[in-house]
Amino acid sequence: MQQRFPGQIRPDMDVCDMNGDKIGTVVHAYRYDLARVGSTTGTETPPYDEIMEVKTGFLGLGKRQYIPISAVHDVGAGAVFLSKRREEIGEGEWDSRPDFLDQLD
Repeated sequence: MQQRFPGQIRPDMDVCDMNGDKIGTVVHAYRYDLARVGSTTGTETPPYDEIMEVKTGFLGLGKRQYIPISAVHDVGAGAVFLSKRREEIGEGEWDSRPDFLDQLD
């Protein structure tokens, strides 16, 4: 398993679409504990995508979104940039908390 952006996604970072428009703020990055998934070489594929929880809306008072780390295009300058435009993020696509988050750290 190749971790994308290990340790770079942290709470309070801005989350922006591919145009740089702010969508929300990172609350938590849910990652696999490699010891728990049985990885010794780092080549095993985990059963689920790693997730970042993002609060949206004015002052973070909007809904929470659960965005897969695979949707991240880049991390830098205190912000996480997604590989989609705001308009491409379908209503409800990332609105529900995945059941498997309890298996991640």
